[in-house]
Amino acid sequence: MNNDEDVKVSKEFISLCESQLNLILQSFLVQESAIYLTTSMNNETPKLIPILVYPNSLSSPFDSLAFLPSSSFEETLNESFQPEEITSYPPNSKAPYQLILPLIYQDLVLGLLAIKRNKFPWQKNEIVQIKEIAQTISFARIIEQKQQLTQIKLNRLEKLRILENNHIEDFLHQLRNPLTAIRTFGKLLLKRLLNDEPNYKISENIIRESDRLKDLITDFNEQWEGFNNNEILPLNTSFFLTEKIENLEKFEIQEIINPLILSIQAIADEKNIQILTEINHNLSLITTNKKALGEILNNLLENAVKYTPINGKILLETNQNELELIIKISDTGYGIPEEDQQHIFERHYRGIQSQSSISGSGLGLAIVKELCDQIGIKISLISPFYWIKNQQYQGTQFSLFIPLS
Repeated sequence: MNNDEDVKVSKEFISLCESQLNLILQSFLVQESAIYLTTSMNNETPKLIPILVYPNSLSSPFDSLAFLPSSSFEETLNESFQPEEITSYPPNSKAPYQLILPLIYQDLVLGLLAIKRNKFPWQKNEIVQIKEIAQTISFARIIEQKQQLTQIKLNRLEKLRILENNHIEDFLHQLRNPLTAIRTFGKLLLKRLLNDEPNYKISENIIRESDRLKDLITDFNEQWEGFNNNEILPLNTSFFLTEKIENLEKFEIQEIINPLILSIQAIADEKNIQILTEINHNLSLITTNKKALGEILNNLLENAVKYTPINGKILLETNQNELELIIKISDTGYGIPEEDQQHIFERHYRGIQSQSSISGSGLGLAIVKELCDQIGIKISLISPFYWIKNQQYQGTQFSLFIPLS
């Protein structure tokens, strides 16, 4: 084998070549045969590198193959024959029956097969058989090159994965520090305020949202570690559920809605948006993944605030029938064009809103739909949806249908 950095060959390829050269030795009474491979085709002038001689019985076996021009191997490749030619008989008075065949795959010259026979001219049927051997070696070489390229790509991807993993771990670690500080500040404020002060609820919201963010980071970290440990995790499950998707609780819907309304109202106040509620207090208990449902409602409410102009209104309603508890979230926002509605739950799809000044990633509704599918909740939308008098914009209503059983 040759260790030239431009020609990399595997033990399996060398073994196959040895078997083919041994076949030539036994079948055609040759003295020696050898294989030369071209260097990387990225070079302007590819060179021929000796890879294998058979039988390898001399201290410098390639010195015995005098039938290749001694000036340079690449001259043999460029001048002795063109890729479309099959054989070449370089003149040599000492051994007139030497043979060179190019190793070709789809007009690409991969190297040479050189054979030395001191007696007996080559017959046509012999050349046909040796051509087949050359084709076998060529095919094996092109497969090996493709495998090498694939391995290079895999190695690069692995390096990128390690780099990505390090960045995410560093990010999660650094995120915890300011989060802990924010939560601590919220608690300190809460201790200094009376229950009836307006800022008391704001402080509670700071702590509540800090806890929520802490849970998101913890759950994401758990799932990320699972991926790195090659654990099989559920596909298409949002990271903040991980393997806990089947954790069900029995609870009243107000347990989720009340704190959400308090949190979202602080955001809505900045745009002078009024949050209205029509809660039926005689609703049945529901049994579902409480955390997932909270994320669904939070995303829908945040979207409603984001896409509702100043001085708008948002309404959250709850009701039920014999089979389902129904939650409806209506807004007086810009609405969703009909052509966008069939794509609205796709990841990163923003439709007409991508042309607006409103920032977004197009992930909120995709997460909502994914979670609804995971826990068996139906979701639908109506837009335009006019629900107040003299409504300026088209508005939208999202409805959730939660099974009672």
